[in-house]
Amino acid sequence: MEGKELVLDMIHRTGVIGIFRVDRPENCVLAMDALVKGGLNVFEVTTTTPRATELISEARKRYGSGALVGIGTVLDRETAERGIDAGAQFVVSPSLHKDVIDVCKNRGVVSCPGTFTATEVVQAWNWGADLIKVFPISQVGPGYITSLLGPLPWMRLVPTGGVDSGNARAYISAGAYALGVGGALVSKKAIAEGRYESLTEAAANILAEVRSAREQV
Repeated sequence: MEGKELVLDMIHRTGVIGIFRVDRPENCVLAMDALVKGGLNVFEVTTTTPRATELISEARKRYGSGALVGIGTVLDRETAERGIDAGAQFVVSPSLHKDVIDVCKNRGVVSCPGTFTATEVVQAWNWGADLIKVFPISQVGPGYITSLLGPLPWMRLVPTGGVDSGNARAYISAGAYALGVGGALVSKKAIAEGRYESLTEAAANILAEVRSAREQV
């Protein structure tokens, strides 16, 4: 395997994308270190985080091949290009943008556009998306993933929004390719209070749920 296939395989094997939407960029790498200690090594730095592209570049140098780093909340071609130039290995959007998918295809980078309906899921696939984010999944729950995969079993779905260790097992059992996890994993409150050990614990807990669900399949 090489390129996108390696990235897709690592995302699937890890099973969780840790989403960083933090207020103070200087704490971001400390939070990443904490997740790595818990076994999680796939990070999405959102563009709403100050100095996001700098953080992506720094993280790529810090972790090398030991972690994947992507850019999130990407709404246009220019932002996708800047993220990829900084070293982003995957690009995530909350919504569906053909120009962003096209940039990822042209640059050989994994795309993960946001969708909600079956029509959007199929459109994303037809445009060449590699992963398909289903957001906000909290409004419908794990059964929605099962329903989508019924007629569309080849889709690599990444439910995001309200996913935590309490429901991770259900989403994986429903057929999710991986999970997008933000606040339940990268807690702004814990970071502000310097309780990075709680992030390590949260990472270990949700990864254990993912492994357990897959072992039962």
